[in-house]
Amino acid sequence: MSAEGYNLLYNMFSLGIASMLFTTIFLFVARERVLPRYRMAVMVSATVTGIAAYHYFRMFDSFNEAFGPHAVEGAVYNVGYRYVDWFLTVPLLLVETVAVLALAKAVQTSMLTRLVPAAALMIGLGYPGDAQLNLLYDGDASLWGLLSTIPFLYILYVLFVELGKSLDRQPAGVVKKIKELRLLLLATWGVYPIAFIAAMNASGFDESSFVLREVGYTIADILAKCLFGLMIFTIARIKSAEEDATFAKSEYKDA
Repeated sequence: MSAEGYNLLYNMFSLGIASMLFTTIFLFVARERVLPRYRMAVMVSATVTGIAAYHYFRMFDSFNEAFGPHAVEGAVYNVGYRYVDWFLTVPLLLVETVAVLALAKAVQTSMLTRLVPAAALMIGLGYPGDAQLNLLYDGDASLWGLLSTIPFLYILYVLFVELGKSLDRQPAGVVKKIKELRLLLLATWGVYPIAFIAAMNASGFDESSFVLREVGYTIADILAKCLFGLMIFTIARIKSAEEDATFAKSEYKDA
């Protein structure tokens, strides 16, 4: 790998580690700044970025073993770390979205029993193509990418159509933030297939495709996990203030 490509990815992985780690610390420390019923959503957000921070450390080590100045002979960058991370964190992103709204238990259960399996299926189907395992036939990455798109579209349907029906009783500020959350997910999740396709047709190791994929994945991760988690915290703050005048007075007394 060229020095330019190595330095770019080295810095991107460092940015990913710092973003995930310190967002986790902030959310954990700030969990007391919302009412108890919303702390679970904030802690799920912290769990998402905490899991991601761990896997970014693993990806950073794998990257250095494969391409660093003291590279290990025969070492290959392990894209599987990303997919293990996503397999855990993507369903949790959906859990925190539903949890922060404090919907009726039956509605929450209905949504989560559909969203969580769909998210796991989306990640599970995408991995063989991204890792170029050729499980079905040589060059089957496009098929796996297509299959993983099906649960992705279903998730979007639930978030934009069915979840939208549950927003009528939410405060105006919360409705606005939820709409922003859905757009953020759509925008950031849209980066993943673009990066996937960019590397899909590369024969052997292609540096430009590899760098584009990893940079795209890292930027999308930071937005979809760190920024998303901070928006969940903001929604929890808004709902806490709307529901408890004493809380609002104590939290915003200087506003």
